Amino acid sequence: MGADASIFLFDYELYRNSVVPAFLRLISDGSVDRWLFELLEAHETEQDIRERAGAFSRSIPLGFWDCCTYIDSEFAVTKIFARPKAEYDGSWEARACADAVCPLRCSCPFHESHGKQLSPQARDCMRWLEKATVERCLGTAQFLGRSIDCFFYWDTLDQHGITSAHPIRVLLERLGRRGFAIGYRGSYATEGIHGWLCPGESKALADHLFGLKLPEYEYSFTAMESFKKVRNLLEGRISGIEFLGPTCDHPIASFEELSLSYVRTVCRIAERDGKGVLWGNDIA
Repeated sequence: MGADASIFLFDYELYRNSVVPAFLRLISDGSVDRWLFELLEAHETEQDIRERAGAFSRSIPLGFWDCCTYIDSEFAVTKIFARPKAEYDGSWEARACADAVCPLRCSCPFHESHGKQLSPQARDCMRWLEKATVERCLGTAQFLGRSIDCFFYWDTLDQHGITSAHPIRVLLERLGRRGFAIGYRGSYATEGIHGWLCPGESKALADHLFGLKLPEYEYSFTAMESFKKVRNLLEGRISGIEFLGPTCDHPIASFEELSLSYVRTVCRIAERDGKGVLWGNDIA
């Protein structure tokens, strides 16, 4: 029935300096940091972790890290912005690299020519990276909407005269698409990590959004929570069926404008706390 979209405070430095290096060690030489094993051990043995990580590592072609332009050293997808979609497609086919001239495309596990699904070992490993990110790097979250992604705001930005190349759209695309590799859940739904912004990018997005006429209130999670309501999301659609879910109402602004103001506010709180922000649907 959909997934709740939320924006989280994100400890980007911990992700970059601890989570990513531990994951790279795992898939390069099979070493499992103690904290990572303890995070996974409820469902995995250390031997299983090593074997699947080794299988994934062997599937990565020689020279991959030197020539790949699809994901960077922090597993952020870099090329998805060239072909944004108005509707979120969570399938691997939609997320995979489509570089037509990459010399490694036929053997790369992240390329669309390699198949419509990640290999089981690669899928497991990327889920481990997602789990480590969620468990170690996320702070307080704010609900943004039901089963939405960053392009949910495009009509509102059009109404405010924001051009297609404006930094607001560029930064929202990063927030909503960078996680296409590590946020993959093996489905067509919107669940998973959509993307993130580092602290500098979070500040820049907040600064730009302050140029728009959006709802004003105290910059706190408590203030944002005051707009939250719970109602039947199927009201008026399917008679006799109750499906309670969260929504938000503002007396003089649209829900889209209120939701976008939430992005601005969380970015401002992140700036104060020295954090980045992360967009995820039903991840915590």
